[in-house]
Amino acid sequence: MPSLTNSLPFSPAELAYLHTSLSSIPPLRPDARPLPTDFRALRAETGVLPAVNGSAHIGFSDGREAIVGVKLEVEKTADGGNSVSKTEDGAMDIDAEGQGQDMGQKLRAKGKPEWVTLTLTLPGLRDDDPSLVFLEEMLREPLAVPSSSSSKATSLQDSLIINSRWHWHVYIDVLLISPNGLASYPLPLLSMATHLALRDTRIPKLKSEGEEDPIADDDWMASTYLYPRSTSSSPSKPPVTLLVVVVGENIIFDPSREELAVADGIIAVSVGNTTTKEGEFQLLATRMIDTPARDTMKGVLLSGEAQEGVDVPGVWRPRIGGVKRALLTKVVNTVLTGGVAKDVMSGLDGFMSAEMNG
Repeated sequence: MPSLTNSLPFSPAELAYLHTSLSSIPPLRPDARPLPTDFRALRAETGVLPAVNGSAHIGFSDGREAIVGVKLEVEKTADGGNSVSKTEDGAMDIDAEGQGQDMGQKLRAKGKPEWVTLTLTLPGLRDDDPSLVFLEEMLREPLAVPSSSSSKATSLQDSLIINSRWHWHVYIDVLLISPNGLASYPLPLLSMATHLALRDTRIPKLKSEGEEDPIADDDWMASTYLYPRSTSSSPSKPPVTLLVVVVGENIIFDPSREELAVADGIIAVSVGNTTTKEGEFQLLATRMIDTPARDTMKGVLLSGEAQEGVDVPGVWRPRIGGVKRALLTKVVNTVLTGGVAKDVMSGLDGFMSAEMNG
């Protein structure tokens, strides 16, 4: 995919220094984080917006902020009440009301990805800018992943079903406030803000029953959370998208602006705890993002032009080609089994627990 960041104002000498530092073992990060899996400090709060079903605000230490608001609206199902949809293996899910209820074989209803709408706004950038559209889809894609038959967790779109004729439509509005625009690629910031806003979202209690037209209860305290808060081990939680850069043989999480500038490759990894065991996570999506390092000018030797294809120590030359398959496997394994996804989810769970008890 094309790069979503502009050329960064670093000189070839600075780029060479950064790449040499980050490709060393262990990598020397410019913001002094000791480990490649360390994340920057952030501040977060929920319930910050009025007249919405859920909201969250997250700010990073570098001045970037994201505000997310979630609205729910009742919408009529487009198929006219025939709740039939195809599953992952091609089988048909049919609402067997009146037929399967007698035998206890009513099939699980399936939602549709288009029931989730996500809009990203960045002041000074057009709403139809290709960079924003691509980033919106990267945030929405893991939310629309259907639940598998082997998982006891319910996907977001499946939980929106009211009955065979009506469903909830989720509108997620994200506002990004960033002094560097998209140059610092704020994907983790936006993903975690969306995660917290969805966990703060409440669904109004319905007075109607069965196939009746939905009528909401005016008592807001009677509403229930879209994602239950009963226990931290609840399998139903929104996914999180992590940003990883590859520099040499090193993989670095939550990259800063300087680390993105010299990355050999950038990978977005979306995970969710949709497995049947606590503490295990499932890979939902991966995206390869073109690195802004390829848009930079190469350095020039004092003695003249270097031979083509030869790396000269201390002289910057943008990397070409993609990421090795072994490194991509290492990235996925580090996220799923190396404890990175668990640490991120545990931190978000801890924040939600503090909000509940506060």
